[in-house]
Amino acid sequence: MVVLQAHRALWARFIILCSAVLLFGLSASYAHADHFLSPDQAFSFSAKLSSPDHLQLRWDVAPGYHLYRDRIQVSVLPTSILLGKYTLPKGVMLNDPAFGKMRVLEGENSVIIPFSVKGTPPDTLTVKATYQGCANAGVCYPEQSKTVQLSLLAPASAPIPTASLPSPHSRSSQVKSSSNAGVLAGALQDSFWLTLGLFFVAGLGLAFTPCIFPMIPILSALIVGQEAKRGAQKSRAFTLSLAYVLGMALTYTIAGVLAAITGAYLQAVFQNPWILGAFASIFVLLALSMFGFYELQMPSSLQTRLSGLGKGGHLFSSFVMGALSALIVGSCVAAPLAGALLFISQTGNVFLGGLSLFVLSLGMGLPLLIIGTSAGRLLPRAGAWMDAVKAIFGVLMLGVAIWLMARVLPGAVSLALWAALAVISSIYLGALDALGAEATGWRRFRKGVGILVLAYGLVMGVGALSGASDPLQPFSRVLEAGKGADRSQQAALHFSIVKSPQALDAALKQADGKPVLVDYWASWCVECARMDKVTFATPEVENALRNRVLIRVDVTRDDANSRALLKRYNLVGPPAFMAIGANGQVQAQQEGYLGPRAFMRWLPKS
Repeated sequence: MVVLQAHRALWARFIILCSAVLLFGLSASYAHADHFLSPDQAFSFSAKLSSPDHLQLRWDVAPGYHLYRDRIQVSVLPTSILLGKYTLPKGVMLNDPAFGKMRVLEGENSVIIPFSVKGTPPDTLTVKATYQGCANAGVCYPEQSKTVQLSLLAPASAPIPTASLPSPHSRSSQVKSSSNAGVLAGALQDSFWLTLGLFFVAGLGLAFTPCIFPMIPILSALIVGQEAKRGAQKSRAFTLSLAYVLGMALTYTIAGVLAAITGAYLQAVFQNPWILGAFASIFVLLALSMFGFYELQMPSSLQTRLSGLGKGGHLFSSFVMGALSALIVGSCVAAPLAGALLFISQTGNVFLGGLSLFVLSLGMGLPLLIIGTSAGRLLPRAGAWMDAVKAIFGVLMLGVAIWLMARVLPGAVSLALWAALAVISSIYLGALDALGAEATGWRRFRKGVGILVLAYGLVMGVGALSGASDPLQPFSRVLEAGKGADRSQQAALHFSIVKSPQALDAALKQADGKPVLVDYWASWCVECARMDKVTFATPEVENALRNRVLIRVDVTRDDANSRALLKRYNLVGPPAFMAIGANGQVQAQQEGYLGPRAFMRWLPKS
């Protein structure tokens, strides 16, 4: 009996202990969900010199928070300081419902970065780190930027190394960014020969653009103008052609080196929607020229002047003509070259940047070299095959234009453009042409490919109309419709977009006595995308919000307006929601992601 009572007492204590732990955990999680840390508390950053030529960066991420690995950027000033190659901590894989698998950093993370100084060592080094993270509870913080100044005054026994010629694998001050081009740069910078091979192939592709063909008669004039004997003409023609191509290559190599040195500035330029739109327009114009809508070439006066200057057959004149031709043609192939320069700026590797553009130039010049060596005997004749090649490159150029604009266009619009490109390409492939009994096997095969491309284009078109944005998953919204979400967020819920406190005040005033939902949103916020994809696309949520005025506060940009909008309701970042009643008073406020059921429980009845 005594033993039984002892057992009962022990079980009672155990149950009380478990209850206390459970209550403590629930209260902690509640506090954690409703009271988020400040950015400096959630993501503590520090920098120091671990040795005279090594920099140590450290991020201490609070429990329940994470940093996105591919959104970390590091740069140093002055520009005479060159960062060496390094690797960020591997982190852990996070399966994000909106963006798929993403690698994040949690807990303590540090990285050692070697550096060298070009020229006279400065007294101080300024480290700038930018990074962005989220709370596991569902709030994303704006991009953080921290600057730390370190003294480089070292004892004589530990001099700071000066920079010599960069190695093929060295990197400058800029780490790869999170853009698509940054991902490509990160994937290729460790594959030296693959990078050079791709640039050579790209150069061959540019050789078939309408801007390169005018260089052929210029080169031919150089060959014809030389005074060598007939027996030595082939070797002489090769030498002159090589000098011409090397002159062109040198010009582009210098551009590649400058792109690597000024990488951070060049990347910033190519985040401007107007810049992206301008280069996308150039791609479209080049593509239309490829399709034969008009002829795009250098003015005949310039061609005549270059041909006249090149007469005489001297190596130096051939070299100079190649350099001048590259400058003139460069404006015509500006868009493809801009893409190459943007990639080089992402790697930050001066050696690789210059060599990549040199190889690109060799690819562009290879047909010229072959034609020049043959003294014009191998000059390609116009024909159906050339029209087919031009059409292929025209389609590729339109694809690059869409890829550029996809950064700033809504996802559904981008998918619609991909669909239009596929449908138009299928028509050129003969998908709608009738085949006679005498049709060749090649024509039948081309028609079959055209039908497949047409079918996929129609599928993407349906996906775009349903609000989908991924060309590889065009039916994602249609599949959601089968589960009850019969319309996309964009089509079902209409948010008024505001980007300043004044615009928010005006939108609230226009509500005119109606209940309001204020949604804080940003383009870089993964949880915001998750809200759009899951919560706001649920029919129950859509119906519950139909009687409310919907206002979306866009805090994408890190500027004074965004900071004032966040401070207005004491928010750390999006997503966040305010339910405002018909009387203009805040009924409920929530920070962080909410699933459909949780959102319905939180939303006050209007």
